Amino acid sequence: MQPICSDQIQARLQVLTDHEHEERPALEGQRSSAVLIPILRREGNPILYTLRSRHLKHHANQFSFPGGVVEDGESPWQAALREAEEEIGLEPGRVTRMGRISDVYSPRGFHIQCFVGLVDPFEPRLNEQEVERVIEVHMSQLFESQRHSLRPFMNRYKVHYFDFSEGLVWGVTGQITYNLREALL
Repeated sequence: MQPICSDQIQARLQVLTDHEHEERPALEGQRSSAVLIPILRREGNPILYTLRSRHLKHHANQFSFPGGVVEDGESPWQAALREAEEEIGLEPGRVTRMGRISDVYSPRGFHIQCFVGLVDPFEPRLNEQEVERVIEVHMSQLFESQRHSLRPFMNRYKVHYFDFSEGLVWGVTGQITYNLREALL
């Protein structure tokens, strides 16, 4: 498959914009959270992932997208932007909102709203307490079938895995990545 350009991404996500402002309350017992899926505005439109710090209590040394809990008085979109700025120094003015993809519900009790943003060039400033490093995965890798698999996890359910040249993405982030791929097909 040919690499997707920014215009093609915009066109494929346009269908999602009808639901962008729809509030989606968390299910009972779930905490409302949001992530930003940063797609860099340059050749190949790489997707930006963070490698979580090895010192974190949960999901240490795993790949994720910038995000976190929605705080009182902010929208999920605002939460995703705030977290991206806190975690990797991505200023909100450098992000163009492209759309949303399917929400994800994590086994740890989070209702995650997933926003796709096209990001102007920036120099990451990492919050080292949360983020070890950032990686860029070229968009074309998303569509290489040999990189994706669905595997059993703890004999309870199946989990999406993406074996990118930059590292293994799985779990909730694997599900979000899969949902992004499906939205762009």
